[in-house]
Amino acid sequence: MEMRNNANPVGEVKLDEAIDGYVKIMAAEWDANKEVVSWWRIFTKVKVSFNHVTDFLLKALDDLIAYVDEWVDSNGADKKATVLAAVSKLYDYVIKEAMPIWMKPFAGPIKSYVIEGILSPSIDWIVDKYRNGDWRKPTQEEVVAQWEVKAQSFGVPFGGSLPK
Repeated sequence: MEMRNNANPVGEVKLDEAIDGYVKIMAAEWDANKEVVSWWRIFTKVKVSFNHVTDFLLKALDDLIAYVDEWVDSNGADKKATVLAAVSKLYDYVIKEAMPIWMKPFAGPIKSYVIEGILSPSIDWIVDKYRNGDWRKPTQEEVVAQWEVKAQSFGVPFGGSLPK
């Protein structure tokens, strides 16, 4: 894979019920797995590490890429925009617990950097690996089945269906 200065273009976000359901499922999974910190320790301990946030977002990114990739009627830029929009929602949900209070004024620029500077090129890399590498990408049906199992385990309604 060649080194590039710019990520592939980002198109228009496509709306999808299953992706909205997945975001809810992942938010429930985040809530179920986060460490509870006593109120009196909030100034001495970050509630959640950035490593935990990064691991969580990359897992979501991989799931979303596998799901969105099988949209026949969307181009790559629109697929990428759709994935970035969903991951951005998850980022907003989880970062509030990982960002120390003194960093909150910089939350907007940090989010832009993470989404545009890290996750956008990560999508390009993951897609390239699926297309040209040895990774086996799960089918869209396998991805949705995994989401349904998670939805049931966290009690999140999931009415997502496969795109037509």
